[in-house]
Amino acid sequence: MINTNRRKLIMSSRASFIFLFLFSFLISFKVSAQNPIYRSHICSNTTTFSRNSTFFKNLKYLFYVLSSPSISYSTGSQNVTVGEPPNSVTGLFDCSTVVSPEDCRSCVAFAVKDTLIRCPIQREVKLEYYQCTLRYSAFRISAQNPTYIYHICPNTTTYTSSSTYFTNLITVLSSLSSRNVPYSTGFHNGTVGQAPDRVTGLFLCRGDLSPEVCRSCVTFAVKDTFNRCPKEREVVVYYDECMLRYSNESILSTLSTGGGMYMWNTQNVTSNQLDQFKDLVGSTMNQAATEAANSPRKFSARTANFTRLQSLYGLVQCTPDLTRQDCLSCLQQSINQLPTDKIGGRFIMHSCNSRYELYVFYNESAITIPSPPPPPRPVSAPPRPALPPTSAPSPPPPPGGGKKTSFIITAVVVPITVLFLLSVAVFSFRTKRKRTIHETTEPLAGGQLRQQQINFRKLTNSVKVDSAKSTRVHFLVEYKLR
Repeated sequence: MINTNRRKLIMSSRASFIFLFLFSFLISFKVSAQNPIYRSHICSNTTTFSRNSTFFKNLKYLFYVLSSPSISYSTGSQNVTVGEPPNSVTGLFDCSTVVSPEDCRSCVAFAVKDTLIRCPIQREVKLEYYQCTLRYSAFRISAQNPTYIYHICPNTTTYTSSSTYFTNLITVLSSLSSRNVPYSTGFHNGTVGQAPDRVTGLFLCRGDLSPEVCRSCVTFAVKDTFNRCPKEREVVVYYDECMLRYSNESILSTLSTGGGMYMWNTQNVTSNQLDQFKDLVGSTMNQAATEAANSPRKFSARTANFTRLQSLYGLVQCTPDLTRQDCLSCLQQSINQLPTDKIGGRFIMHSCNSRYELYVFYNESAITIPSPPPPPRPVSAPPRPALPPTSAPSPPPPPGGGKKTSFIITAVVVPITVLFLLSVAVFSFRTKRKRTIHETTEPLAGGQLRQQQINFRKLTNSVKVDSAKSTRVHFLVEYKLR
């Protein structure tokens, strides 16, 4: 009888311990699910600050204002400027339309703390979560501004605001951003004046973007160039959506491989898939290069199956003023520079660019993408699922954001907990009713718990500038679930 009571006590203690463990396991997930889901960040090292500077003081006050309870989060966005140039800082947040004002404020409050961890000394920063976006800069910005990447403007040749060159430059830039420009082509150029004050300018928009987005990017770049390169005659400014370039030299219909800029994800391809991945990137990107060189817009995007659950996405583009042969030559050079031991990367030059990722980074609905070819090595692959796997960068969550995550976790863990407790209760009841106790060395039913852990991934993009004219820049983009 004593042994029976001891067994009951031990079994009850085990059940209580397991219940408390499962309860704390559930609560910990629900708490973490309240944090905004991190997506990416960009912080360029071209302009930095020190922690004892006036800029940093203004930045801290900006964070205080943006995350203050007195701010109206019902509109989902806010734009604030603090300080005076050159130490002024403009910041904004923009929340998803499906996020409540409370969740909007929670996301912003989290972001203003997170930003100094991810971008501790950079003046131009953009953090994206699925629930909100936080941006700040030493320049005036808005939520509609294109995403700045890098600029090149060597001061080997300069001009003054009273010079003929400046007058010609204003004329060229005005023509490039005019409403009369056919932005549907994604490319335009113009030349004004005579040497040595002649100015030639052009823009190139990413081939999947609408004319409205293209014009918006070009219009912004025309104004932004005087902030970044106020007196230089040769300038190239890169954004994720477009590129603006002008010079006192002849740049039209001329292949230029200068200003080479690398960007790559620091996560390596696994060793057992490396050869397959390199072959797939090479074949996919070269097919896209051939297609782009033969097209009027000199643009192509392709997708290919990598594994049963992952696809490779590639994009290449030349300035349309190049000949077929020059475009193909430029793209081949760009593709040869891609870091194919990484799961993503890009290489940008004045005349062309190429990029590949394991997630969609362009607007698929705006372009016709050839059907994916089979992987280089025979793989029994079912059709690509509608939703990406957890091993690939996660798509934006459905309406509800972080609450949906919490609901899914709760919906899975709670039934398991209830079923387990019911089985323990039934077992205890039957043991109490039964006089004969059978000794066993097997673990208690349900005593072995399986914990399914979320697989966190961290990808960091870095950029290295490979140009004698260029300064070195560090560029970060990370993806992970919190």
